[in-house]
Amino acid sequence: MDVRFPVTRDPGNFSEVIELDLRDVDYIETHQTGFVVFHTKDEVFYPVVPKLSILEKHLEDLGFLRLDRTNLSNIEKIRYYDEERSLVFFNDKISKSSKFTTVSSSMKKMLKNRLARRSGRNGNH
Repeated sequence: MDVRFPVTRDPGNFSEVIELDLRDVDYIETHQTGFVVFHTKDEVFYPVVPKLSILEKHLEDLGFLRLDRTNLSNIEKIRYYDEERSLVFFNDKISKSSKFTTVSSSMKKMLKNRLARRSGRNGNH
């Protein structure tokens, strides 16, 4: 079975994300710094820690944008921007069960501009 694990070459996860084939791992340890470390024959790797700040850096090129401190949103998946309530929705038809997330006041203008560029319109859909 081919099992891959997202890792980087540094404990802060700032370098390139690599999919490490776990069959290449000799052993895994908790380092004295508290980080988990994957050891292969010649290298050391650190698992990607699922923090928004780390994911933000690595997913920006895929179209994810930090809309507020609690979320990263895929701009291509946004279907409606309710500027008045500072919410973005990911469904074409808005209902009580629609998925949504919040937009910080500092991101409103940037989001509106990005959505306008994406759709060729002035931002709300």
